[in-house]
Amino acid sequence: MPPELKDVLLLAIMNPATLVVGFLVGRRADQVQKIVVAGFAAGVAGVIFAGLLMLTGLFPPKVRSLSGVFVAGFLVGMVTGWLGFTTRRQNPDGS
Repeated sequence: MPPELKDVLLLAIMNPATLVVGFLVGRRADQVQKIVVAGFAAGVAGVIFAGLLMLTGLFPPKVRSLSGVFVAGFLVGMVTGWLGFTTRRQNPDGS
């Protein structure tokens, strides 16, 4: 039985690890291309956090949903990385 889409989206969008990691990595990025790296890091952090939720019993264990959580977390991480990149402070020399 495939995982429910709402469970996958809930684990990805409402995941504090995905949001925080994506924003912070995007904030430290010095080039727009590194927003993809922020998305990847956020996806990995989201999967780890979702796995911990499943191990502790706070969320029903559905291991098949973790790949969907990674993909959705990657997309959410790119959005939060872009937000972090656009809100960062610029150095006086323009870099």
